[in-house]
Amino acid sequence: MAESDQNLHFLDYWRVISSRKEIVIAVSLLVVLTGIIVTYSLPKVYMASSVIRVQESRSDVSVFGSDMMRFDPLFLRTQFEIIQSRPVIEEVIRRRELDRKLSVAYGYDQLPPAMRMDQTVKMMSKWMRVQQYRDTNLIEIQVLIAEPKGEAGHEAALAATMVAEVFREQVQSRSQKSTENALDALYDAFQEQERRLQLAEQEVERIRREEKIDVVDPMAGSRASLDKMTLTMLEELRIRASQTVAEQEARYTLVQSLADDKLIEAAQYLVNDQSIPLLVAEKRKAEVELSQLQEAYGPRHPDVLRINRVIESLEQKIRDALSGLKTGVLAEYRAAQAKHAIINTELLALREREREMESGSYRMFTEAMDARNHVKKIRDALEMRYFQEQIELRIPKTMVELITEAKAPSENDYVSPNVAMNIILSIIAGLGAGIGLAYFVEYLDTSVKTIDDIEQSMKIPVLGVIPQKVVPLNEARANPAHAEAYRVLRTNIQFSQKFKAGKTLCFTSGSMGEGKSLTLFNLGYICGQLGDRTIIIDTDLHRPRQHRMFGVSNKVGLANVLIGEAELDDVIHKRVFTNLDFLPSGKLDGGVHGLLDTQRMRSLIATLSERYDRIFFDAPPVIGVSDASVISREVDGVMLLIQHRKYPKAVSERAKGMLDNMGVNLLGVVLNNINVSRDQGYYYYHQYYYQSNYTTKSRKGEA
Repeated sequence: MAESDQNLHFLDYWRVISSRKEIVIAVSLLVVLTGIIVTYSLPKVYMASSVIRVQESRSDVSVFGSDMMRFDPLFLRTQFEIIQSRPVIEEVIRRRELDRKLSVAYGYDQLPPAMRMDQTVKMMSKWMRVQQYRDTNLIEIQVLIAEPKGEAGHEAALAATMVAEVFREQVQSRSQKSTENALDALYDAFQEQERRLQLAEQEVERIRREEKIDVVDPMAGSRASLDKMTLTMLEELRIRASQTVAEQEARYTLVQSLADDKLIEAAQYLVNDQSIPLLVAEKRKAEVELSQLQEAYGPRHPDVLRINRVIESLEQKIRDALSGLKTGVLAEYRAAQAKHAIINTELLALREREREMESGSYRMFTEAMDARNHVKKIRDALEMRYFQEQIELRIPKTMVELITEAKAPSENDYVSPNVAMNIILSIIAGLGAGIGLAYFVEYLDTSVKTIDDIEQSMKIPVLGVIPQKVVPLNEARANPAHAEAYRVLRTNIQFSQKFKAGKTLCFTSGSMGEGKSLTLFNLGYICGQLGDRTIIIDTDLHRPRQHRMFGVSNKVGLANVLIGEAELDDVIHKRVFTNLDFLPSGKLDGGVHGLLDTQRMRSLIATLSERYDRIFFDAPPVIGVSDASVISREVDGVMLLIQHRKYPKAVSERAKGMLDNMGVNLLGVVLNNINVSRDQGYYYYHQYYYQSNYTTKSRKGEA
């Protein structure tokens, strides 16, 4: 269901375009023609481009290793603006004399030179484009020129190359000038520090002479400086001596506290002496040998006695060695104490002398020396930097490099106007304007456009759709295909639930000129052709039309019968066409108002109902004339005819409302004058729908 609604929605849009195709085509052609004329009238614009590589200021050869790679995200954007700046453009204009050439070409050569230059700069600023190649430091400079004719391409190429050259020269000039200015400022700062150093040295010399301070070494400084170094060294020696005293004291205390057997075991770890371990080893060896001899010879054997004497001698040597060990440890401890005392005494004396020096002339001399050394460091740093910059200034630097020189385009290689693109855009714009105007006109048009307009707003079905260019079907020039629309209308009326067993049918409209008379004639003609005994009665006494299509006289007719001047059978034209009779409206010398609202009219309808299968009344428009309301109340059914796209929907809605108020049996609507070439598929779909719909309902009713 949703898909169906969407398709109908699309068809509604297409219907608007199709119905207003003349507007769409006319506006599109006008816009396209205008676009083509404007395109070919525009001057030809030629473009030439040069490519340069731009990098930050850096020497081609690194001398002191000071050139660091830096990333500045704004560097290339800054160069874009510099390339398009007025100084660059003015210099290019002066070198190429573009102010004279362009002023003559564009007709402002009468201006003063300054104003002529300003105008040329504005034009060149619009004609020059600068863009970067993605992820590179390459910049493309484009120049577009249309004048002077015949030389524009050549001038564009020269200008693009000239912009690159002028930009490179100005960048190098600015860099050279800024470096020279920096060197001058650096040299001035160096000279200032040189003067300060001389004054500081003079102050140091004055204090030295006045205070009679001896300088040990020009590189080492004054005696005060030497004493500070000595004080530092002595402090380090004192610390080491204190550590040595503590170590010796601990070792001495340990030696005194150990028993002899424990001391023998620890001797080799306390002192670097292997004699005691050797003596202990010899004693143990002798004791083993003694044990073996005693077992073999007994205790009184000479060898046993000899070994005992050896063991006693070794034990005495061990005791003497232990005594010497203790004496040596004590001596080392006393020596460490003495050395610490001497260093501590010298350190105290040196500190006292240092305090005296700091509180007197030595302090003044030291402060003067510190100030002099500080100034000298600054002077030396400035001197080194100055000579480095002087050397680097002589090293060439390439900030801007011309990669591609601009080439002049050929005569037919112009970039504007783009004929193909302009024509395509003109077609798109024309179609857009035409379709937009068509929808705007459609919005302003409030007439009946579709069957949905009738069914949704008036709540009444459309039983027939009549195409355009329909003529009476009895004429030779009639299109046989048009007869099908009336056959469909006859079928829909025949099977309408509101018209069961009905014979009398009235055709009316909201206003005049909507084609109801022709529609009624052709419907009666088709009914007669299909075997229905049919009569058409022209009840439009004010503006009768039916007699012209039947080709008979309207001198006497319905009006004459109603006033009794003629008999009914005398005024009916019988068998004008197959099974089709005709009763004209007739003419009266007096007025015809209220003539139809009589008992005689009702009797006439009853009489004709007995003779014919179909009785059609051609009534006047329901709005403004009362005759239609009179006829509508007397017949079995009423058809309201609406002409497509003629009157506002309000007219048809009012006519339908009037018929409803009268209580007539309104069967439906006939939509007339449809352009089949535009709406054939859509409306024939609805014709088929209503025909099949009413056929189904009729068959259900009969069943």
